[in-house]
Amino acid sequence: MTLRPTPKESAREDAIRIPSEDVRIGKDVIEILTSGMYVDPIAIYREYVQNSADSVDVARAAGFLGRQEAGQVSISFDQVNRSVAVRDNGAAIPSNDVVSTLLSIGASPKRGTTARGFRGVGRLSALGYCRELKFRSKFFDEDQTVELHWNCIRLRDLLRDPSFDGDLKRVISSVVTVKRERIDAKQDHFFEVVLSDVARLRGDVLMNESLVAQYLAQVAPVPFSSEFSFAPQIEEHLAKHGRSPPIALTVGRAIVTRPFRDEIQLPGSANTLKIEGVDLFEFADVDGKVGAAGWIAHHGYVRSIPAALGIRGLRARFGDVQVGDAGLFDESFKEPRFNAWSIGELAMIDRRMAPNARRDNFEVNHHYYNFLVQLGPIATKIMQRCRSASISRNAEQSVRNLIDDITGRLRLKHSFDRGELSRLRLSIQTARQRLKRIGSEQTRHALEKKLDRISGSLDAFRPKRGKPVVALDSVSRVVSKMVTNRDQARKIIAALQRLAG
Repeated sequence: MTLRPTPKESAREDAIRIPSEDVRIGKDVIEILTSGMYVDPIAIYREYVQNSADSVDVARAAGFLGRQEAGQVSISFDQVNRSVAVRDNGAAIPSNDVVSTLLSIGASPKRGTTARGFRGVGRLSALGYCRELKFRSKFFDEDQTVELHWNCIRLRDLLRDPSFDGDLKRVISSVVTVKRERIDAKQDHFFEVVLSDVARLRGDVLMNESLVAQYLAQVAPVPFSSEFSFAPQIEEHLAKHGRSPPIALTVGRAIVTRPFRDEIQLPGSANTLKIEGVDLFEFADVDGKVGAAGWIAHHGYVRSIPAALGIRGLRARFGDVQVGDAGLFDESFKEPRFNAWSIGELAMIDRRMAPNARRDNFEVNHHYYNFLVQLGPIATKIMQRCRSASISRNAEQSVRNLIDDITGRLRLKHSFDRGELSRLRLSIQTARQRLKRIGSEQTRHALEKKLDRISGSLDAFRPKRGKPVVALDSVSRVVSKMVTNRDQARKIIAALQRLAG
C-alpha cells in the first residue's frame, strides 16, 4: 500500500526557503535602536556605565585587574566644547576585533554569559544626542589604540533623505570611519566613549553633572555609602549569590555612591528620615533554587518618601544595574501608593528573569511571575506596617494633646466642678486604652507615667459644686458588659441616648 502525504506535509515539501540576499534591513532600524529605544535620554549613561562594568569584570577574570582592584569608570564633562567622555579600565577589545565587534548590531557576544548587557545595541544609544560619537579601545599588551568614529550629522541626514534607499549596511559604511594610532604604554588598557557637541535637551540634562550623578547613584553598580551602616550585612547577603564587586565611579569630580543613608534630611523640612533596620529576603525560582535576593529597610513610615531622595520604592536590579524605576512594583501592592513609602532593592539572580530591551521592565514569562507571586505577601506586610505606624502616631498625638490640655489647666490653677472633673478622669481612662495602639514600648511607658501624674493631681481636687457626670459611652459600655441579653442591652442604651437628647 502506498502512503500519500497529508496536506500539511505537501505544503512543507512545496515551500521554498527565502534566499538571505532577499532579506533587507532598512536604515530606519538605527533610529529605532537609538532615540526610539529609551524614554529618558539620560539612560544613555546607564548603558555606557553598564558596558564599562562588564568590561571590568572581563579584565578581572583575565588577570588584567587584581581580584580586589577596583574597576575605575569616569565620566568627564567639557562644558565649553559640550563633550562628554566615559572611560574605564576594563579589558577593552583586541585591536583586530574592534571593528567587527562594535559594528555587530544586535549580535552581542555577551548573550549566554553573566554579563549585564547582551543585546548589542546599548552602545548606539547616544547616536541621536550628539554630532560625533567615538569609541576608543586599547587592549592589554598591545601597542595601538583603535578609534571608531560615527558621523551622527551625516547619519541623521541619510535617515531623513527619501532619495537614499540604502540598507542598514550602506548607512553604517557611509557614516563610520576607523583610525589606528601607535602607543608606547603596552600595559595600559582602557575603553572610552566620547560624545562631541552634545544636544541641548530640556534642562540640558545630558550636560548636567549633578543630575547625571544623582541618576547613576540610583541605577549604576556602585558601592553603598559609608554613612549607611546596614551596608555590610546587605553586601554579605548578596555576595552569597555571586554579586560582582561594585565599580568606582566618578562623575566630574564627584565620587558616586548609592543614595541610602542611616539618616536623610527631608527636602524643604527640618525633619529627617531614619532607617531603623533592614530585613533580608530570598525568593525561590521555579526549580526551588534561589532566584532572587534582596533587602527592605524599615523607617518611621510617616509618609510617602519624596522622589528627590532617590530611595523611594522597591527597586529591581539585574547584574547590580537597576531595571525600571521606583514604581516598577506598584502593582504588587493592593494599594499601589504604599510602594512610595517603601525602601529596598531586589536583585534578580535567575538569568531567565531578563530585562526587556528598554530595561524599563522584565520580559514577561512564568519565571518573573513566580517572583511577583512571592513578592505580594512582602508588599502586604509593608502596607500593614504603614497602617500600624499611622494608628500609632494618631494614638500618641491624641494622648499628648490630652496631657498638654490637662497640664495647662493645672498650671493655671483652674478650678474644676464635679462634672468637669468626671469628664477629665474619663478622658484619662480613654487615653490609657489608646496607649495600647502605640508601637514604641518606650513611648508608651513615658506617656503612661505622665497620665499617672496628672491623674494623681486631679485626685487631689475635692470640689463641692456641681454634679458628677458620667459619659454616655461609658454607661453604654457598662450596660453592654453587665446585661447578657443583647436585645435588652440595646434597648437600654437607646433609651439612655434619647434621655441625653
